Amino acid sequence: MDRGSCKFLITFLLVVVSALHPYFCYAEKAPNYSFVKEATSAPQVSYHAYIVVGGGTAGCPLAATLSEKTNVLVLERGGSPYLKPGTTDKVNFILQLYDTSSDSYTQQFVSEDGIYSHRARVLGGGSVINAGFYSHADPEFIKEVGFDEALIKDSYQWVEKKVAFQSPVLQWQSAVRDGLLEAGVLPYNNFTYDHIKGTKIGATIFDTNDHRHTAADLLEYADPTNIKVYLHATFFFLHVHVEAGSRPKATGVIYEDASGVKHKAFLTKDSKSELIVSAGAVGSPQLLMLSGIGPANKLTALGIKVVMDQPMVGQNMADNALNAVFVPSPLPVEVSLLSTVGITESGNYIEAFSGLNLPPFGVHLTRFLPLGLHKQTRLQGGLIIQKTGRPRSTGYVELRSTNPNEAPKVTFNYFKDPEDLSKCVQGMQTILNVVNSNSFKRFRLPMISTQQQLLSMVATVPSNLRARHLDTTTSLGQFCNDTALTFWHFHGSCQIGKVVETDFRVRGVDSLRVIDASTFHVTPGTNPQATVMMLGSPRINEQIESQIRKENMDMGSCRFLKAFGIAVFALHCYLCHAEKAPCYSFVKKAIAAPRVSYHDYIVVGGGTAGCPLAATLSETANVLVLERGGSPYRKPGDTDKRNFFLTLLDSSPDSYAQTFVTEDGVYNQRARVLGGGTVINAGFYSHAEPEFVKASGLDEALVNDSYRWVEKKVVFEAPVSQWQSAVRDGLTEVGVLPFNGVTFDHINGTKTGSTIFDMDDHRHSAADLLEYADPNNIKVYLHATVHKIILTIKNVRSRPKAEGVIFEDASGVRHTALLNRSSKSEIIVSAGAIGSSQLLMLSGIGPADQLEELGIKLVMDQPMVGQGMGDSTFNGLFIPSPTPVELSLISAVGIYLPASYIEAASGFNMTPLSDSNTEFLLGILNQTNIGPRLNGGTIFQKVARPLSRGYIELRSTDPNETPRVRFNYFKEPEDLERCVQGMQTIINVINSKAFSKFRFPTISTQSLLNLMAASASNLRPRNPNTATSLKQFCNDTVTTLWHHHGGCRVGKVVDNKYRVLGVDGLRVIDASTFSFSPGTNPQATVMMLGR
Repeated sequence: MDRGSCKFLITFLLVVVSALHPYFCYAEKAPNYSFVKEATSAPQVSYHAYIVVGGGTAGCPLAATLSEKTNVLVLERGGSPYLKPGTTDKVNFILQLYDTSSDSYTQQFVSEDGIYSHRARVLGGGSVINAGFYSHADPEFIKEVGFDEALIKDSYQWVEKKVAFQSPVLQWQSAVRDGLLEAGVLPYNNFTYDHIKGTKIGATIFDTNDHRHTAADLLEYADPTNIKVYLHATFFFLHVHVEAGSRPKATGVIYEDASGVKHKAFLTKDSKSELIVSAGAVGSPQLLMLSGIGPANKLTALGIKVVMDQPMVGQNMADNALNAVFVPSPLPVEVSLLSTVGITESGNYIEAFSGLNLPPFGVHLTRFLPLGLHKQTRLQGGLIIQKTGRPRSTGYVELRSTNPNEAPKVTFNYFKDPEDLSKCVQGMQTILNVVNSNSFKRFRLPMISTQQQLLSMVATVPSNLRARHLDTTTSLGQFCNDTALTFWHFHGSCQIGKVVETDFRVRGVDSLRVIDASTFHVTPGTNPQATVMMLGSPRINEQIESQIRKENMDMGSCRFLKAFGIAVFALHCYLCHAEKAPCYSFVKKAIAAPRVSYHDYIVVGGGTAGCPLAATLSETANVLVLERGGSPYRKPGDTDKRNFFLTLLDSSPDSYAQTFVTEDGVYNQRARVLGGGTVINAGFYSHAEPEFVKASGLDEALVNDSYRWVEKKVVFEAPVSQWQSAVRDGLTEVGVLPFNGVTFDHINGTKTGSTIFDMDDHRHSAADLLEYADPNNIKVYLHATVHKIILTIKNVRSRPKAEGVIFEDASGVRHTALLNRSSKSEIIVSAGAIGSSQLLMLSGIGPADQLEELGIKLVMDQPMVGQGMGDSTFNGLFIPSPTPVELSLISAVGIYLPASYIEAASGFNMTPLSDSNTEFLLGILNQTNIGPRLNGGTIFQKVARPLSRGYIELRSTDPNETPRVRFNYFKEPEDLERCVQGMQTIINVINSKAFSKFRFPTISTQSLLNLMAASASNLRPRNPNTATSLKQFCNDTVTTLWHHHGGCRVGKVVDNKYRVLGVDGLRVIDASTFSFSPGTNPQATVMMLGR
C-alpha cells in the first residue's frame, strides 16, 4: 500500500470512528444528565419522533430505549430525584411519604374508600417512593400478556444491571423468614428473582449503603444527543387531530412549565412517530380523559370535547390491599425494608420492615404504643404486612375537574369481592402465626402476645379514614376491612383488551400508546416495579415493533441494515476495546507462543494479583502473562458453589488445584489456573483492616478506588440463608458484638460480607478482571511453566538485571520471552506466596547454601527469600443437622479480635470421591441416614494475624514440584491461645438458642469434638487428650484455607514499591510480600493490589 493510500485509509477510519463513537460510548451517568432540564428552558414549540408523557417507572427505560435510534422528548410533572441526597435512603422511607412541600416526590390523596394513597411526581416515578422490593412477575402474568419468556428474561437483566441489588437479610428479616417457614410457608426458595410459592429472599433497588436507585438511573442507557427530559412539565392535554371519515390521530401535547407558561410539543411528520403515555395507573386515564378519550357522559359534564367515546377508560381500577400488624420490640432493631417474602398457597404476600424514621406527626401516633415507646422518632420494632394477591375487587377513576394537577376521584372497592376478604383473613392468620413462632420470639414483648393486643395497636392508630367497629379487633374479617392500607400497586385503568391492544396502542386512535401498569389486568408478582421497568427495555420494544418493521421494510433495506450492522460491529472492537469473559481472544495455550517474543512487561502468574495487574498495565503498554495452569472457563459448573469440595479434591493432571502436604503434616492446595486462588477459594470478599493499609504505606483513597474497580466485575452480596443466619444470630447471642450489618469493612463484631459467587451460585474470579484489558496490548499463555528468570550482570560493580524468562509449554517445548529495551520494562512475579519464592530461588536469588547444594548458579545471596512464611490456621467442628440445610459458603463472619475469625459453610456435594476425609464425612452422613450431599455443616475459626512463622525450601530444580513448606503452626503460644478462644466461641454458638434447630439433641459438643478428632483431616498424630483439651485439639486437627503469605516480604526481599532488593527490572506483587494476611480473607486486597 502506498503512502497516499495509507493517509486516505487513516483519515477515513478516523472520520468513521469519530462519527460512530457516540453510538457505542455515549452514555452519561446519573445524576449528571446534560439532557435533563427544567421545562422553563423548553422552546415554545418543538418537534420530536416520540413524546413520552411521564418520566416514571416505565417512562424512563422506554425513553432511554427509544433514544438509541431516534429523537425523544420526555415530559415529567415532578422534579429530579437527585436534588436532595439522602432523602430517598432506606431509613427515610416513611418520612419522604409524608413530605407535604410543593416540591415533594409524592402527591398524597385519599381514595373514595377512605384510604391514604400516594402518586409519585418525580423523575423515576414510583421507584423513587416505594419500598424498593424487586421481584419478577409470576409465570401466569407473562403467559397472559403474551411475551416470549427468553425475551422477558433478557429484559429483566437489562434493568438489573443498573438498579437491582441483593437484599440484606438482617435480624428482623431473618426472624420473619424463619417464622414463615415455621408457620408452614414452604418450601424455602433462598434468594431468587422468581415468583415462587413458599418463602424467599428477593432483590432490592437499595444498594449496600442503603441508597436508593430508581428508574431514572436507566436513563444512563440513553443517547444524550437524542433525548430531552423536561421537569415540572404539567401536561394539560394531548393534541388529537380528527379528520372527517378518518380515525383520530395523536399529533402532540400541550404542557405548562413551573412559571405557568404553556408549551407545545408536536410529533414529526413520520409514520412511526408516536405519543406514549406512561403517567401511571392514575395519571394515564386522567390524561386520556382530559384529552377527550373516555366515557362521553362524564367528559361532557365537565365541558371536555369528546374525541372518542371510550367508556372503559378509568374502569377496572384495582390495588393490592395491605393489612399489617405492628410488633414493638424489646430490643433495638435494624433499619430494614422488604427483603423476605412469603408467597402463600392462599395467594397472600407476607412482607416486613423495621426500624424506620418516623415523621414528626408520626411520633404522636406512637402514643398508642405501650411501655413508654410513645416518644420514639425511629420505630423500635416493625411491621409484618400481608398483601392480597391478584385481587378480584375493582373500581374506577373519574375526573374531578379539568385541572391536571388535581388528583382524580379514585375508588378501588377494597374487599368488595368476598374472595379477597377471605384471602386477607388467611394472610393475617399467617402473620399472627409468625409473630407467635419460636423464631420470632426475641422480637416480641412478652406482655403483648395475644391476637387482640396486637390487632388493637393497629386498630387504634388512625391509619385510614375508614370507620372502626366493635369487632374490629376480634374478627379478622372486620380487621381487614377496617384497617386496609396500600403500597399503591395501582393497575387496570387502561387495560389491554379494553382500552389498548396487545401492543399497547390505544384502540381507535393512531400514533398513541399507553405503556405502564394501567394496562395490567393484575399486578405482576409480589411487587410490580421490576416488570414495569422491564416494559421499557429494548427487547420488549423490539417485540412490540416487530410487526411494524415487517410491514415497512423491504428486503433490500434489510440487507443494507444487516451489512451496516456487521461493519459497525467490526468497528466496535476499536472503539470500546474490552472483551467479555470467557471469550478472550488474547488467551491461548502456550504451544501457540513464538519461540522468542518481546514485551514491555512480563507477568509470571495469572492469578489473584496477576490478572488485575496485567489488565491495568495493558491500558498503556504491551504485556505478556504466563500462567502454569489452564482456563477456569473450560468446565462450566465445576467451580460453582455446590462443587467447592469437589474442585479441591480433583486430582487429575488438569485440575485447578495442586494438592501438597506441608512439613507440618497439613493438607494444602496451590492454585494452577488462570485466576489463581479466586478459582478454588471459599469466595468470601472483605476489605483489609485499616492497620494493613497504613502499614503498607498505601493511600487510603486510592485503595478504596481500587477495591471498587474490582467490585464492579466480581463481587456480589453474600446470601444469608438459614444456616448462615443461625450462625450469625448465634455469634451475636454469645457476645461477638456489635452486629455491623452488611459491610466490606473489617470491623470487630459480627457482620455479613460479600462473595465472588453470583446470585446463581456461579463463581467469578480474578480472570474476569481481564475484561478491563486492552486485547490489542496483552497476550496470556496457559500451561506455561516458567523455569527461570533471565538475569544478567554486566560487570562486578553492576546490579543484576531481569531481562526475560524461559518457559515451557505443555509439549515440553521451551520458549524465551524478553523485555523490550526500555527503562520502564519489568518482569513482575505474581506466582503466589509459594510460587514467587520458588521462582526467585530457581533463578539464583535466595539463600546461597541451599541454591549451591542444588547446583543453581547464584546470582544474589538473599537469605530472606522463602523465610517468614505464615498461614491463618483453621480449626472447626462438623455439626450434623436433623433437618435438611441449604447450600452455603461463608456469608456471616464473627471478627473476634485479637483472637480469631469465625465462619461457616453447609450443604455441600461430596461425591463421587474416594478421599479419606470424604469417606469419613460420608460415614457420618450414613449414620444419620442422609444421602451424598452434606446434611449439616461446619463452623470454623481462623487465628487472626498468626505470629508463628516458617519457611520454603526447594526440593529440586523442577518448577512443577512443590517446594518443601513449613508453617510451624502454633509454634508461638499466643496463636494456640487464640485458637482455644475461637473454638470456645464456636462451642458457645452451637449451644446457643439461635442455632438450636440445627442440633441433634442427642449429640453433645463433646461428641462433635470426638468426631473431628477421629477424622483424617490431616497427617498429624492424635493424642489421648485431643478431644478433651482444646489446646491439644487445635494442635492435632489444624487445617488450612491456604491464606499463605510471606516469603518475599516487604522490607526483607522487596522494597515498599515491591521491587526486589538489589535487582533491577524485577518486582514481586502478590501475598508473598505481606507480613500478615489482610482482613478475614485476603483475596479482595490481593486483587486490589493488582490494580
